[in-house]
Amino acid sequence: MMKERDITKEIRDFLAGQTISIMGVAQARQLPEVPEEFSPQFSNPDAQSVICYAVPIPRGVIHAEHHDLSLYWRYCTMLYKSLDMASNALSLFLEERGHVTTPLYGCYPMKIVKREYWGLVPLVYWAQAAGLGRLTKCGLLAHPEYGTRMIMGGVSTTAQLPPTETIKGDVCPENCFACIDQCPAHAIDRSGKVDHERCMRHANASPPLAFMVRDKSFREQFSIETLVNTIAVDEHATYSCIECLKVCPLNR
Repeated sequence: MMKERDITKEIRDFLAGQTISIMGVAQARQLPEVPEEFSPQFSNPDAQSVICYAVPIPRGVIHAEHHDLSLYWRYCTMLYKSLDMASNALSLFLEERGHVTTPLYGCYPMKIVKREYWGLVPLVYWAQAAGLGRLTKCGLLAHPEYGTRMIMGGVSTTAQLPPTETIKGDVCPENCFACIDQCPAHAIDRSGKVDHERCMRHANASPPLAFMVRDKSFREQFSIETLVNTIAVDEHATYSCIECLKVCPLNR
């Protein structure tokens, strides 16, 4: 049987052309911490690899003396769109080479299961396996150079690519609990469990969504999941808290 050609360099060069330099590859296997319905194979049954990539957020956005939330909202809104477009473009790039590929978006759409919010494929887990960083106590992925100030994108593909090496050891300082102690919503406990609903209720603001959720006619006609995915996306929501990013020593 002919060995499948390694096209990792082509992928890396393609992403570099999209101004994306942080990249890794993980096997598209089921991970124990992720329910099966959020695995790569749920949408791409023959997936062999998950390609994860990220772009950092400038320190000057996180630690702006004034307007930090407005700057963060605008930067992330534009970056999520550009990463999603890169995922779309990479999917077509790989399919032209004979590999069925599914874009994995960095934020929306979301699924809500037992009051927990899940991305269709929660990229942080496969990004950790791909060597982009290590999960921290607040549930964010920490890169050795960029800390937790990263926005991610990815694709799952039937291309069988060699996995990149994972980062050994914790990036998150063992005795640091700043994100837990300073969380205004008390959404993180000492075990690292994050109450995402509590976090999102405190850290995100969407006036159109709030209006529709209060209106009984909207609640009866549409699920909260549908409302979140169509109303709170892109410019229709902003941030009201980034405290876990601001207090993290990795982001200094």
